[in-house]
Amino acid sequence: MKKSKLKLSKNEKKFLLSLLKDGSKTDAQIAREIRVSKATVHRIRKKLEEEKTLVDYIPIVDLDRLGIGMFAVVMFQWNKFDDEKLTEKILTDLKNDPRVVYLAAGDSSNGLTHVMMLGFSSLSEYHSYFKQFRAKYKGSIDNINTFFIPSEKIFKQDYTGLVAHIIEREVVGR
Repeated sequence: MKKSKLKLSKNEKKFLLSLLKDGSKTDAQIAREIRVSKATVHRIRKKLEEEKTLVDYIPIVDLDRLGIGMFAVVMFQWNKFDDEKLTEKILTDLKNDPRVVYLAAGDSSNGLTHVMMLGFSSLSEYHSYFKQFRAKYKGSIDNINTFFIPSEKIFKQDYTGLVAHIIEREVVGR
């Protein structure tokens, strides 16, 4: 079910732009920057949180320093859609898997039905993971395609730039 586009006031858009630039700003700092009262900023933050527009505050972390040396973008074809329990199980397993940072299901002309991005410390850890993955879902998955990305080659890790661009275009009228 598609959600309708939320109508944001000019102050709400300014608030989001400020927060997207630096998520650690206090309400007082944002209020000074966008030239409204601290109470107004507090009300905006509370409203956006209550309506689930603003759902979390996530820091960007240096992955290499944490030992996450590579990512694997994996596309595969799930061939057991007729088995609803098994289909639900794999989706639940992958949603709850801390290695999976992105998971999507869709349709493709080449038969690939799912794409996910996973983080690993090394190629050997990836091989170990997928050995277990293949054994667990043997006969249910075809056409596994993998694209490897060293973590230092990932230039962007979030959608804040896209969201800021869309909001800024509306505020500034670009």
